[in-house]
Amino acid sequence: MRSQKGFTLIEIAIVMVIIGILMGAILRGQEMIKNAKEKNFYTKMRFVASAQFTYLDRVGRYAGDTTSPPDGIIDNDSTAWTELQTQQILQTNDKQHVFNGNFTFGGGIAPYGNYNYIQATRVPMWVAQSFDTKVDDGAGNTGNVRWQSATGVPYSGDPNNAANLYWWFDR
Repeated sequence: MRSQKGFTLIEIAIVMVIIGILMGAILRGQEMIKNAKEKNFYTKMRFVASAQFTYLDRVGRYAGDTTSPPDGIIDNDSTAWTELQTQQILQTNDKQHVFNGNFTFGGGIAPYGNYNYIQATRVPMWVAQSFDTKVDDGAGNTGNVRWQSATGVPYSGDPNNAANLYWWFDR
């Protein structure tokens, strides 16, 4: 009888089951990370909006409303961030979000010229869609939440394209 080398079918089956379990765990872990980033973005966006309302309660106007007398429209983003930091409501790192984009304040533009917005840059479109669904109507070109690709093109179908998201938070 000669010596045979190799694996039995049972050994191969066990290895395949172990590989399947590991792949499932890896994919589930990636999904958990994706969900955590989405939740972090949502929470931070709401936090930045609530900072403006806190400032409004304390000072009687929105941070960044530099007109005299105040007209309720944020017209200077850098002043808004400086004033919010001076009041110790926000910190410098609150301007950046988990997808390496930034938040900016503004107001007085169409379609809601009498209201203020927060713009978030470099937001994956799947996150913009999710935020829009949670806060507004789920459509990127209507309502208080509007978003489009960084080049100005409406949602293209690629969920990883970067988007600019606008939320009229005081409407």
